[in-house]
Amino acid sequence: MNTINKDTKIYGSFSSNPGNNGCIFFNTKFQENGINAIYKSFYSDNIITSITAAKILNFSGFAVSMPFKVEILNYVDEIDSAAQEIGAANTIINKDGYLKAYNTDWVGVSKFFLDPPKSLIILGNGGFSKAVQYACKSLNIKYQVITRNDWDKVPNLEGNIFNTTPIDVNVKGNLIDGRPFTKTGKIIAALQAEEQYKIYTK
Repeated sequence: MNTINKDTKIYGSFSSNPGNNGCIFFNTKFQENGINAIYKSFYSDNIITSITAAKILNFSGFAVSMPFKVEILNYVDEIDSAAQEIGAANTIINKDGYLKAYNTDWVGVSKFFLDPPKSLIILGNGGFSKAVQYACKSLNIKYQVITRNDWDKVPNLEGNIFNTTPIDVNVKGNLIDGRPFTKTGKIIAALQAEEQYKIYTK
């Protein structure tokens, strides 16, 4: 077991609904690879306060989830090209108070589609949706976005439908539920976490 000491690197996540998946995944990986680091998820209702805390405590990196994936871009010093184009980030590296933002959600979605569909209907247009849209572009998947203005169409939707919202939905077509507690969501979360781990540990 790794010994926590003054040189232990701190990683974490900030979310309005924190869970244990990241803690289990990253701490297990750190242990397996002999990396002197720990990871913990934190509740946050104010991303500015959380960023300040991460800087004061000298976090080496942290993740953000809904509802902070778009807002976080306003408070970092540099944005990776993919995160810039997507317009949302979920992974931050802190180097002496200099914050660089990345997006690994799109990587997780891309790896999930081993056999990409020809078309996709995406429910929602938040930070996760923007990552799914970017993944679709990279995989040449034609997509349509359904926002709250067209939500009355949802029950009758057919085809491949990707839910990027926190809302429970019922559709006629093939539902891909990206919420992190669903079977699909857990697979995508694990795939994107692998990419986060690479960014954290270089």
